[in-house]
Amino acid sequence: MQQSSNQRSHKYTLQEDVHLRIGIKPPADIVTPDVSLLRSGRLIIKKGYQWNGPKCRGFWCKNAVRGALIHHVLCQLMREQHLPDTCKSVADKTLMLQCIDDGTPSIVARLLYSLAKRENIVPVKHSTFEACDTDINRSNC
Repeated sequence: MQQSSNQRSHKYTLQEDVHLRIGIKPPADIVTPDVSLLRSGRLIIKKGYQWNGPKCRGFWCKNAVRGALIHHVLCQLMREQHLPDTCKSVADKTLMLQCIDDGTPSIVARLLYSLAKRENIVPVKHSTFEACDTDINRSNC
C-alpha cells in the first residue's frame, strides 16, 4: 500500500492484490471490478483499489490502514447492495480486530470501532437481502 499521488480523490492505492479471510460468507460469490468476496469468506481486493485510510491521525494510525481498507471495501459492497446492511456490525468489528492484529493500540482500535459504528450505509440501489447473523465468527451474510 502506498499513498496515492492523486490526493484529491483518495489517500492510498493498493500496489498488489490483497487476499484474506473474513467473517462474512455471502450465499453466492460477489465479483466486482475492484473486489471479490467468495462464499468461503475469502475477500480479494484488487491492485489499484483506492481508499482514504483510517479516520484518525497520529503515528499509531499507520497500523490501522489495512483495517480501514477492509472496512471501506465491506461498506462499499453494502452501499452497492452486494451485501445486506445488516453486515455492518460485522464489518465494524472486523475493522477493530484487524487494527489490533496489526499493532494498533486497543484504545485507538476501540475508538475507530466507535466512529465506524456511527456511520450510516446509504444504499445506491434496492436490496433483496434478508437479515443475517452479525456474529463475526459465524456470520454468513
